[in-house]
Amino acid sequence: MIYIFHGDHTSQSYTAFSETLKNYSKHEKFHQSNKCIDIDSLDRFLNTPSLFLETKIVILENIFSLSKTELDKIKELIDGHSDNDYLLWQDKKIEVTKIKLFPSANVKIFTLPELLFSCLNSIKPKNKTEFSKKYQELIQNLPIELILFWFKNTLRRQLTTYSKFKESNLKTAYLNLIELDKNSKTGNLFEAKEMAIERIIFPLLDS
Repeated sequence: MIYIFHGDHTSQSYTAFSETLKNYSKHEKFHQSNKCIDIDSLDRFLNTPSLFLETKIVILENIFSLSKTELDKIKELIDGHSDNDYLLWQDKKIEVTKIKLFPSANVKIFTLPELLFSCLNSIKPKNKTEFSKKYQELIQNLPIELILFWFKNTLRRQLTTYSKFKESNLKTAYLNLIELDKNSKTGNLFEAKEMAIERIIFPLLDS
């Protein structure tokens, strides 16, 4: 069986992926990611008789980011050893054309709520009232760590592409979010993270 976990809600998808992996604690495993994928090693693993009675399990992370040539080689190996189980995790939403490479797979997609993107889109000059309303709703529905991640990502993208904010104000807010995240992880944040984010974003929206 082939299991595919993907989507823009990476924390949920990886949690589900990890929980499924626990079911294979006694299986002979092959585990690699796109950063260190060795197709020859995978070939040898699949073609070597198992030391155990259980089905072999192949765990591959982010292989859909590989080149078409590499991905096609992996598909060929998987198709040729369909008696094994395969867990495939991708740190983003996979294109439909790539999903179709494994038509018999059990595909699990994890998506973020539309409210998040609506809130992110409201981060623009002179828009504090609209942003505040959406932000208050958002923090009731998503972990604050995930919200902070996406806020940082949005400001970073605006810094590298186009933004209606003054660059110096945008950079200050972005660096303050990074500092907030650092202080939170090291136990040096002495206010609620939700309030700290407001303290950083609100002045930016006023600029």
